[in-house]
Amino acid sequence: MSGKRSNRPFAWMLFGTGGFIVAFFLPIQILLYGFAIPLGWVPNPGYDGTLALLRSPLERLYLAVLVIFSFWHAGYRIRDTVADAFSMRAVDVVLAAICYGGAIVGTIATIALLWNVP
Repeated sequence: MSGKRSNRPFAWMLFGTGGFIVAFFLPIQILLYGFAIPLGWVPNPGYDGTLALLRSPLERLYLAVLVIFSFWHAGYRIRDTVADAFSMRAVDVVLAAICYGGAIVGTIATIALLWNVP
């Protein structure tokens, strides 16, 4: 049994992890920074307070995981949706390169931006 091995399980792992993280932690971020702070439900930390929070390695790690796995989840979701909705399975390799390439660029940009926080 010498068949071609698929890299699909690795993509599924990134998709599943990203889906979990997006479902559980992104709503908290949206609630805090999109509603609670602007409506005055919690005190506004201001620019300096947010910057001080971003200097924490644990906060940087949290944001990196949240954003990076969101990119990978979106890449997989967009790839499958476009391929199925528009019957484009014939160009699946091109779709994968575009979607996962975008996730790679987003990952590198996230790491670079979080690394360079003053």
